[in-house]
Amino acid sequence: MNIKTIFSIIWLVMISVLCEQASAQKIGVFDGQTDIGTHVKPGSATFISQTQQYVISGAGTNIWADHDEFHFVWKKMKGDFILYTKAEFVGWNGVEEHRKVGWMVRKSLDGNSAQINAVEHGDGLTSLQFRKTAGAITEEIKSEINHANIIQLERKGNIYTMRVAKFGEPFVTKETNIDLGDEVYVGLFVGSHNADVAETGVFRDVRITVPFAGIADQSTQMTLGSNLELLEVATGNREIIYSVPNSIQAPNWTNDGKSLIYNDSKGLLYNFDLASRQPKLLNTGDVKNNNNDHVLSFDGKSIGLSSFVKELGGSIVYTVPVTGGTPKQITPKGPSYLHGWSPDGKSLVFCGERDGEYDVYKVPVGGGKEIRLTSTKGLD
Repeated sequence: MNIKTIFSIIWLVMISVLCEQASAQKIGVFDGQTDIGTHVKPGSATFISQTQQYVISGAGTNIWADHDEFHFVWKKMKGDFILYTKAEFVGWNGVEEHRKVGWMVRKSLDGNSAQINAVEHGDGLTSLQFRKTAGAITEEIKSEINHANIIQLERKGNIYTMRVAKFGEPFVTKETNIDLGDEVYVGLFVGSHNADVAETGVFRDVRITVPFAGIADQSTQMTLGSNLELLEVATGNREIIYSVPNSIQAPNWTNDGKSLIYNDSKGLLYNFDLASRQPKLLNTGDVKNNNNDHVLSFDGKSIGLSSFVKELGGSIVYTVPVTGGTPKQITPKGPSYLHGWSPDGKSLVFCGERDGEYDVYKVPVGGGKEIRLTSTKGLD
């Protein structure tokens, strides 16, 4: 073997290693990116952390028939999951009307791999497409709606469910049964439907949710992780501002718009500062078994609590200054679950069990006689 041949082999090995490292480079929540297919015009992907957006460009002749060509941003997963995103093309008109964006689950990164995808096309066609085995012809289930920009794909065993919608409208559902094995490649994709052109898609509000796999009981929800999100009502854009491995619940905006107040899995209340994006423990004295029935008064000066007291029969209603302090007990016995303040700040309304019946009651904000507001049998 001559020197030239040895250097050629070394160079090819180095290129192979570099390509493997590049494809495995972490991008946001994903493990890597790659061009699927052979001799595909190189694509790219960027995660913009400030806006939590993925900008992906991809080329390729098609994602159809017996093989695929496109750019894929992926992570390996096992078990069940729910995938969600809001996806848009860059530019209303692309070179090809069948350019594609969406979610995909693949058995491998080979071009002819078995796969399933929830896809929006450039002309608006929205569908669930799948190849059941390697090299098989792709099948399709079309949605009744076009131009869906909310795309969700769920796996439960071998059942894959696509839920799609135009922002602000109800989901439309399609599903099929396909065996891709337990470990799969899960990710976002863009294909241009043209080997010489790269098209770009923007994905935001990307969420990958893994359902609880065990047998749930009443305490399970408290051990699951939580994201604290802000949602812009007009656009539907979502932003994760805080994540914890346990449960946090019922964030309430303070009147000045600067903080959120929530409870955690241990029954403590926190004031979350939106500027620093850090929580601070809210002093509630010895009242430390608070549930998610806490409500701010209309003037923003006080917060009503519901806290478990075993000796008094369950949840008891309290009030405390919004800045923290010593809570004042309002209801004498439980269960009493707070639901709201009157606009004038003089009364609290709660759901309580009295004499074996749950009804809605009103009580003065300083405590006193409870006034029963409903009398229907059952759980009011």
